[in-house]
Amino acid sequence: MTTEQRTCILGGEIARRSWLGLSRPVLISWGIGLGVAVALYLLAGGASWSLVVDLVMLAAMFAATMEWHDKPSWAACRLHTLRNWLRRRRGEHVYRNCEDPSFGDPNKDPGWEFPPPLGNTTPLPVAGTGLDDMFILRTANPGERSSYCTILAVEGVADGLRGDAAYAASSAAFGTFLAQLARSSSHIRGIQLLHRSVPHDMTQHTRWAEARVAELTDPRLAPAVESYGALIDLAAPLAEEHRSVIVLRIPQTEAFMSETARIARTKSASPAAAIAQLVRDETERATRLLALAGMGRIDVLGERRACALIRAFIDPSFKIDRHRDAAWATCWPSYVGGRDNVAIGADGAWRTRVGYLPPRAIEPVALGPLWLTPLLTGVEADPGDDDTAPMPTIRTVAVRIDFVPAHRARAAARGDFTADQARRTKEARKGKLDDGSTEVLASASDRRRNDLVPGSGHHGAIYSAAIAVTGRDSDDVERACLRVTEAAHESAIAEIDWATGNHDTALFLTLPLGRGLAATRYSR
Repeated sequence: MTTEQRTCILGGEIARRSWLGLSRPVLISWGIGLGVAVALYLLAGGASWSLVVDLVMLAAMFAATMEWHDKPSWAACRLHTLRNWLRRRRGEHVYRNCEDPSFGDPNKDPGWEFPPPLGNTTPLPVAGTGLDDMFILRTANPGERSSYCTILAVEGVADGLRGDAAYAASSAAFGTFLAQLARSSSHIRGIQLLHRSVPHDMTQHTRWAEARVAELTDPRLAPAVESYGALIDLAAPLAEEHRSVIVLRIPQTEAFMSETARIARTKSASPAAAIAQLVRDETERATRLLALAGMGRIDVLGERRACALIRAFIDPSFKIDRHRDAAWATCWPSYVGGRDNVAIGADGAWRTRVGYLPPRAIEPVALGPLWLTPLLTGVEADPGDDDTAPMPTIRTVAVRIDFVPAHRARAAARGDFTADQARRTKEARKGKLDDGSTEVLASASDRRRNDLVPGSGHHGAIYSAAIAVTGRDSDDVERACLRVTEAAHESAIAEIDWATGNHDTALFLTLPLGRGLAATRYSR
């Protein structure tokens, strides 16, 4: 008996379906400009000079805001440059840890208590609630709905002698897990998936081998021992260690607050205790579903382990499992953001670049369960040279998925499919030859419409992806980015949009904090 290989096509949305394929801010600015032009013309009594001014103003606005080939407009680039200039003038690109020698130096330390990109994110106070072991992060930035996050360390699917059928079954099980979380009975509205690749710590294995060698008494085994030691010396600099993390995101919706009010009332608990109780129940449910999906061992991280994880994601000098001295107030390593990378550590010993994986860059081809394998585990290590030691490519791949209720997803798919069919009919009537874009868009909306039929149990999803690449200096991180880009091409990802000038803020998208997407009219 064989299991059909599961495939998907993620890159079908290769363009916007808005008017002229432009973003909403551009359309809004055009509407405002047109309104101002009409008002000026009416106030001037229809004078010819006002018409000339209106035409010049509208032409300038068009030239400044028009987006060509999915690239930012001139106005957007200038605003981005201005924002970065103001941010650097305020020192928001620099953070100094309390153990940094430059901490407190007014010439080098802007004096931030926490990194500015962290925003208003703090642990929920659960002391004395009976749930003291829980570590729940609360994010309440202005203009956004507050949300709560918990961090899970996931063992993941076991590797080895597995066929396509086994991977297809695991992929189907994980899809079922997502569909169950997306139901209206669940308060979890999104998850963040993170995969971290760092040099493998061979200390434990080396100590084990030394203990076993010390027990050997037969001198004939000496050549085998020396050969095994040489093998360890050869493999240690190139060996990778992979960690998988899932962050559960629970927004503070009306249903969430109603349920916490009920818990607080029935159990005479404080608001924080009621919130912690509900978050714990949702976390336990998600953990149980992950175990049923075959994701191996799942650990809900407490404060020390979570803080050690965040610290190690930023600075590879820290080990993920060494959490004895980790705390929320001190787990943020020093960094200085630059145009091409961000310098990590007090001496800038590590350099990190962050890039976005735009959905349009994912090729519209059938993708199997292992389509991201080249990027996750197949990136070549740096072989080194006379001056540089060999080392694996340190990287983090982060994907944020927000769930869209089925009825909203069906309405969006129906509207997109109608627009695509109308566009196809219009082009056929005019005898216009299609370059393939219309067909790709139409097939994408048709697939979504068929997948979301009532009774399928499917829900919609909106996703974003980012990758952080770390090297030992600027040249090392550039070479690492080239290797990552090559692996991305093998994973059907055509390009990586590097966050030039914003690497220090984009870095927080690749931390286990549930970041990565703004609320949309579908995911609110």
